[in-house]
Amino acid sequence: MKLRNIWLPVSLVAAVLVSLGLSGMIWTNPAHSNLSSRTKVTKNSDSNSNTTFQDIYLPSQLVSTDDAGKQELLTNNRVNVATDLRDRMSHFTAEKAKTDSQKNPKKYLAQLKRKGTILLNYNSAISVNFFRKAFNNQLNIPNQKFNRMQLLLNDPSHLYLLNDQGYRIVRVTLKNNRAGKLRHVLADRMVKHRVAFKMFNGKVILDYPKNVKLRTYSYQLTQQTQDYYANRIMTTNSNSNVQIKRHQNSTDYDDHGFRHMTIDKPTDTVTFTNYNSQVKSSSFLQTMNHVYDQLVMVGMPLDSVRFYSYDAGSGTAVFRTYAGGLPVFDQSDFGAIQMKVLDQSSYRMKFSLDSLQVPIPPVQTSATIMSTDELVKQLRNTGIRESKIQGIELGYEWSRDKSLPKVVNLSPTWYVKIGNQWENYQKLIGQK
Repeated sequence: MKLRNIWLPVSLVAAVLVSLGLSGMIWTNPAHSNLSSRTKVTKNSDSNSNTTFQDIYLPSQLVSTDDAGKQELLTNNRVNVATDLRDRMSHFTAEKAKTDSQKNPKKYLAQLKRKGTILLNYNSAISVNFFRKAFNNQLNIPNQKFNRMQLLLNDPSHLYLLNDQGYRIVRVTLKNNRAGKLRHVLADRMVKHRVAFKMFNGKVILDYPKNVKLRTYSYQLTQQTQDYYANRIMTTNSNSNVQIKRHQNSTDYDDHGFRHMTIDKPTDTVTFTNYNSQVKSSSFLQTMNHVYDQLVMVGMPLDSVRFYSYDAGSGTAVFRTYAGGLPVFDQSDFGAIQMKVLDQSSYRMKFSLDSLQVPIPPVQTSATIMSTDELVKQLRNTGIRESKIQGIELGYEWSRDKSLPKVVNLSPTWYVKIGNQWENYQKLIGQK
């Protein structure tokens, strides 16, 4: 009886030791990193972003035209005038809209240059229904597309909705408009750069008639871990098992059916595909609602990220980090975030692991950028035909500091869109 009582515990201890030994051999085997493994990922539902739908979909650009016709791009890091405008515009109502003109580029350009106005610009067309949610407003007019809103400082009873596509001008009659009291904000708190709208290859661009001096920025870089995103987005419940394949330059996560995520190490980017998302994309507002919900679900930092563009043909929305009122282009080859609706049940999201954290003093505080005419001249001299240029925009180049690996420098420069791809002009003329 005593021998039996001793034998049972000894057998159990031996079995545990053998099990631990085999586990150690498996996990210390160098080949393990090249083979698929199964691991249990814990679901994390916390969100570290306080950025609202209204914040991320603010207009990307403000342009004022004074009573003398001088046009200026308005920026300010300390005061968000777009937010102030949005809050004031939330109070007005409208019940009447009339198309003044369409398919007339001359009239459209004249409207863009109208004196005593403020233009709130988007890079892509939005809808009235989207505007209602983004501005907390009940604009009671038929749903339609536009990419610019023009406020009249001398006429609070009217607003213009402008669409570069078709040069459409819609006049809206307003009530309770409080946006006309912003003259003191625009006069006292804004950084202003001289600009002018003009037509270029049949498209509206913002022309800089003279060289412009812009600030440079430096930030401490923060990088989210792979495990953080695996815990957030690769599980639908606490018991989900995820298959992981580790390669030299990437790591693949797969839940065997609905979700797949790849981390690309050289570029610090993530590609996440969800095949069971029940995408509602029958309208622009529904698509943007779904996109925002997925951004919050993923849990990436959104403080400096804003909506940049949407391509209805491909179902692709792009978001960029903004600094000093201008977009950052080189954070990755797609911006900060790119989301593409694949069909009614799936989407693919790409985003960067890197984000800007704490601003630090830059080595060089400013840089002077050439005029638009000089840029076009340099492109022409390189052999680039104007007919190939789809867009021109000022933005910031994202580059790692060579002496400080955790620091990112943002330098202003020109970007040119050719073949549906934004490129630094220096690369196009052979300087990079």
